[in-house]
Amino acid sequence: MFIVPISNAIQPVESLFDDKTTAAVADSTDNPQFSDVFKEIFTDVQETQRVVQEDSVRLAMGDVDDLHTIYNNMTKASVAVETFVAVKNAAVSAYDQVLQISL
Repeated sequence: MFIVPISNAIQPVESLFDDKTTAAVADSTDNPQFSDVFKEIFTDVQETQRVVQEDSVRLAMGDVDDLHTIYNNMTKASVAVETFVAVKNAAVSAYDQVLQISL
């Protein structure tokens, strides 16, 4: 899963009193959209869940030599789900706050 550093998305605020007539605008390829990041997180959750299911079948059949790999995969899946839920909750909370803004 690719994590976008916050520092790349932050652009300096241009003052109204500066002599610059044009502000530098970053390309959309440099700054991924929220939907792209959300889809990537969701895809990562699906992939880790698939790996855990395969590990469960291998464990039940006795084809496992190293339990630490299964434990690591389960931990990765747990962290992926927790990350997905946290991002979803933050997005819903932000949407609710935007709806509460009165113009």
